[in-house]
Amino acid sequence: MRRKSPNADPPVKTPPPRPGKPPAQGLRERIRREATHLIASRGFGAISVNDVAVAVGISKQALLYHYPSREALHAAVLDSLIEHSNRHLLLLLGAFTDKSAERLERVMEQLREFFDTEQDAARVFLREVLDADSPHMSVLMQGMEPWIRIAVDVLRQGQREGHVRPELDPEAAVGHVGLLLLTSFAMRRPSSGWPESDEAEWRERWLGEAGLIIKRYLFTEPRPAPARRKRPRRQTK
Repeated sequence: MRRKSPNADPPVKTPPPRPGKPPAQGLRERIRREATHLIASRGFGAISVNDVAVAVGISKQALLYHYPSREALHAAVLDSLIEHSNRHLLLLLGAFTDKSAERLERVMEQLREFFDTEQDAARVFLREVLDADSPHMSVLMQGMEPWIRIAVDVLRQGQREGHVRPELDPEAAVGHVGLLLLTSFAMRRPSSGWPESDEAEWRERWLGEAGLIIKRYLFTEPRPAPARRKRPRRQTK
């Protein structure tokens, strides 16, 4: 057995992490997510900093260390949702084709993927739109502007190609469709048990019908293929 040298330094012991104290970045994310959920459920005007702190399981002072005010927390929620939505927009831009109908399908796919990932986003955005006097409304509109511009461009191109209704006002139509989509993604199955289907099935039916409404509203009716004329049979002698 080797004997330790009397002059050897004692091994350095790393102190164990303090229990119940998550990393700062992880805590900030938890605070933001709980605030997002509460805003979606009640609206920003109906929640306090203390409500969010209780939901996270920390003190009000600890929350204010990361977000110094209620308004700063509100801004952080919107900034995060807008940043996430714009990442989907970048994926969308790289996948566009020249046909506006295909572009619209890609827009719908990316919107659904975003709202499925951020399940509180539609309700947060819808509450902000309804609260038009909110000081954060301009921030939200600036963040959504790239989506709006692309949607308007898709409709204008479709009008030039002849399969989007020529009488539509593209900008007004995007507003109507956007509000319908926000409402559709924000709605959940009624708690009364009607209709008799589970949450996943009802969501598919609900969103599928919303897609049909949008298509009927935006697109011209496909023209039937011209009927072929039958050639008269030659009479044989």
